[in-house]
Amino acid sequence: MNKIRLDNTQIPLHYQIADYLVDMLKRGEMAPEVQVPPEEELTEAFGVSRTTVRRSMEHLLARGLLTRKRGKGTFWTDTARSVCQEKLVGINKQIFNISEKTTVRVLSRSIGRGSREVYDFLGVPDGEDLVIFRRVRSAGGGPMSYTINYLPEHYGARIEKKHLQQMTMLETIEKVADVRIGTIEHEVEVTRATDVIAEHLSIPVLDPVLTIKTSVHAKDGGPIEIVWTYFVENKYKFRVVLD
Repeated sequence: MNKIRLDNTQIPLHYQIADYLVDMLKRGEMAPEVQVPPEEELTEAFGVSRTTVRRSMEHLLARGLLTRKRGKGTFWTDTARSVCQEKLVGINKQIFNISEKTTVRVLSRSIGRGSREVYDFLGVPDGEDLVIFRRVRSAGGGPMSYTINYLPEHYGARIEKKHLQQMTMLETIEKVADVRIGTIEHEVEVTRATDVIAEHLSIPVLDPVLTIKTSVHAKDGGPIEIVWTYFVENKYKFRVVLD
């Protein structure tokens, strides 16, 4: 392992190491069927004491993510392996409060243009055609969110409206466009509803909406899509569970 610097002074080091290892598993940088690196290697990589590494291992053992095999070493459990399979569905459900009781309606799939911000992020020339999806998600009998996805044509051309009736966009990108998801960034702010947003969310123009800009990168770091999701202010809930 390469040298890893942990500089969050608010969280104990053994928790940071445990979380870092789980994140490596989620990102595909550590195969679930492979033995966890030995204590000596982790001690050198993180620049901590052996006692700290052991505490991080005990933490993961207590969570059911690791198991020790006498004479062989420490390995990920089936519970940890499932983290890799569920990561994309989990991202959308946790960040956007998506439950099985919500429904999505794909309003359109079109070829069009975006703003300068869109072109700058996607790294394509200004004015180049993009694939644009517009969707409304509903819950409790009314609209919950309005989403606009912008993708370069070489990715978006493979995705049809029918795919988004069955899967989230992130799942579709991996399974249909055959792209491995890497980093996902969210920026959150409160804005005012335009006439188009107000119409789709059934709210008055200029009502406050929670706006989330999502930037999605591939595993190799290249940009995949940029998304704006607008939530009815009283239908969004952000939930974080700290272990």
